[in-house]
Amino acid sequence: MSEYMLFTVGILIVILFGQQQMNRLIHRKLKVSIFYIAQRSTMLFYVFVFLLLATGIWYVNGLEHQERQKYERNLSRLVASFAAELSQMNHQQVTDTTNANDKTYLGLLRTLNRWQHDHPNIRQIYTLKQRADGQNYVMLSVKADDGKHDGQQVQDLPSGAAYQAHMPELAQAFQGKISIKNEGDLPKNFVIFCPILTQQGKVDAVLIIRYDGAHYMKKMHHQLHKGMGRIFLLFFISYIFYLLLLYVRLDKLSFKKHSEEVQRIQHRLKRLSELSMEGMIIYSGQTILEVNHAACRLFGYTENELMRTPMEALVASPSLPDWTQSLVEDTTYEVHLRKKDGTIFPAEVLKRKYDDYSRSRMVDVVAVRDITERKKHEDRMNYIAFYDDLTGLPNKEMLYQMLSEKLTDARNLKRKTAVMFMEVKGIKAVNDLYGYTVGDQVLLASVAKIKNLVGETDIFGRWGGNEFIVILPQVDRDEQVSELCQRLIEAMEEPLIVNKQEFRLTLKIGISCYPKDGDNGHTLIRRADIARHELSKQAIGQFRFFEKQMNRTIYEKIHMERELRKALEAEEFELHYQPQIQLQTGKVIGIEALIRWKHREKGMISPNAFIPIAEETGFIISINEWVMETACRQTKLLLHQYPSLSVSINLSPCEFESRKLIYKLAKILEKTDFPPHCLDIEITERMTMDTEKAIPILKELKNVGVNVSIDDFGTGYSSLSYLKKLPIDRLKIDRSFVQNVQKEEEAILPAIITLGHNIGVKVLAEGVETELEAAYLKEKQCDEVQGYYYTRPLPYGELVQFLDQHKQQASAIIS
Repeated sequence: MSEYMLFTVGILIVILFGQQQMNRLIHRKLKVSIFYIAQRSTMLFYVFVFLLLATGIWYVNGLEHQERQKYERNLSRLVASFAAELSQMNHQQVTDTTNANDKTYLGLLRTLNRWQHDHPNIRQIYTLKQRADGQNYVMLSVKADDGKHDGQQVQDLPSGAAYQAHMPELAQAFQGKISIKNEGDLPKNFVIFCPILTQQGKVDAVLIIRYDGAHYMKKMHHQLHKGMGRIFLLFFISYIFYLLLLYVRLDKLSFKKHSEEVQRIQHRLKRLSELSMEGMIIYSGQTILEVNHAACRLFGYTENELMRTPMEALVASPSLPDWTQSLVEDTTYEVHLRKKDGTIFPAEVLKRKYDDYSRSRMVDVVAVRDITERKKHEDRMNYIAFYDDLTGLPNKEMLYQMLSEKLTDARNLKRKTAVMFMEVKGIKAVNDLYGYTVGDQVLLASVAKIKNLVGETDIFGRWGGNEFIVILPQVDRDEQVSELCQRLIEAMEEPLIVNKQEFRLTLKIGISCYPKDGDNGHTLIRRADIARHELSKQAIGQFRFFEKQMNRTIYEKIHMERELRKALEAEEFELHYQPQIQLQTGKVIGIEALIRWKHREKGMISPNAFIPIAEETGFIISINEWVMETACRQTKLLLHQYPSLSVSINLSPCEFESRKLIYKLAKILEKTDFPPHCLDIEITERMTMDTEKAIPILKELKNVGVNVSIDDFGTGYSSLSYLKKLPIDRLKIDRSFVQNVQKEEEAILPAIITLGHNIGVKVLAEGVETELEAAYLKEKQCDEVQGYYYTRPLPYGELVQFLDQHKQQASAIIS
């Protein structure tokens, strides 16, 4: 309440300060007080502020009460879940006569210690039982590591010790009701009493938890600040409205005061002031009668000089015939005018005729605007429309026009024309590693190389990004094109030196020819692009001519995309899960969700066959949404039996960079009611190379509450210096390193494990297939593993069986 009183005082200070300033303004303009011009509005405003602050006390108290009820409900649910777990662990079997080495007793103590470790706000946990004589005694007891609660030492409660305190809440708990009691003067520390029921529903014992309510107090302050913020918003809106009313009233009175003065000077205004600040010239015939200062500045004359200059002397020779003709009134014209120093500039003029009663004649009034900058901008826009801004090469639109013209010539002269579609490979990696400024410099250097090899009659243009077009208007034989491609590839294979750094690029070139491959520009460019797509993904320069069967490959990709959309609608996708094992304990701590496509006619289709097409078409986003929702829904069914189980889901690069990723993820978690901390999002090293983009996205994912892992670690190009900055939880070592445990590369694997531990993240090794590999990883302190040595990816039904069998085997080993 003290904060609210300070808040109230602050609002009153704001009002007093604002009223003082407004009163000064009104007095300076009208020599009256604020009550003179708006007495009723001011009184209403004061009454409103008083009512607002008064009702604010009730409103803030209501928010705090709601927050307390919500917090107590959450505590009750948490403690009830603890009590249920103790009941499932046969708490009723332990008594004050139970041996301290009893397995059930020790298991219960470990559970209490685990709760205290998982929930740092818990300061002490103990359970009470009643003897036949009604005496309460301590059964189990653990406390926080520092042994303090609210700064006070927590009393040790040894097992079997009598519990003398009598509290109504304790009695209610023995009657089967959860109760909460505050400790201390401030309601920030809680003691929760929860009955532990037997399987028959009877009260066996009472679970008592001392809970540090610092987090609760933080939320209470948050609610207080939120309530005060809303009250301040209402006050601010009302105050602005009130000030607007004052300003309107002030303007009306000021206008009334100055209206006579305005009327006295209206007759002095000239017609020139009725127009804009452009140059204004009034002339009759060739004689200039009046000008404004803007016209003098525009033409570079003084007013006297301009008045003695003939009108035609201001018009450039090319525009003089148009000027001497009768211009239509109220129509804008573009002409070229001449300054005093002889400079010619483009101008926009608007002409009107007026009666000059003082001179008893008609005069022409011309408004002149210098449009030099606009013309430069238009020329610039025209250049941008047809030429690439970075390289100065013809762009896509210009290339289409130029190719169309060359095809017309080739058709008339019956000669052959070739189109080369080139992709400069490696530019994206340069952009990712060194930034776009360096990437542009490297691109310009590669363009210069290509220009030196392309003939003078050939056309070289930029299609977009790292793609270029070369048009050969006259081709006598195919070897002529092949030789040019070979020269270009060899030249590009030589290293480029930019900023004293060496860069290596390659060329992929697809070729189409007129008239064999098409008779129009769109077809030839498209088919040259298809030929380029058919080249291998190897990092070497290649070229290829278009062939008719390539159309079939494109058709198959389009058909595959359609089949993918049908598969999602027909529910042909299914998820297989590969368990993830904690090496030191052998427990299953997670599963990785892997998509499978069971086609209605073709059977099971490998992900390698459809995932690349889905990523290329962008349909991978819809598929991944289905994967997320299905994985969360199916894993949710397992959490009641395996509460520590998490599920891992792979993100594609296009989805990682999507602005809707966080919204969709939160929506799926809410829809499936899936705990965010049980979801692990896997990304590749490639996605984190641009740290300026990656780190904000990763932080948003962490704010949602999910875990983040870097998949296939060790195969990318990420800088280790940036790795520590990434908000991640786990590194997943690529299987290629696991397979090399007996080779010279063995030193890399432990180095990655050590790196992960040094930056505070867990390390999981993928692709473990042998007992030797598993033993080696355990020796090197790897945290988690997955692979065919443990099991292949399993359908959901088989996964449930595997988990049950694994749990039974673990139980058998413990017993």
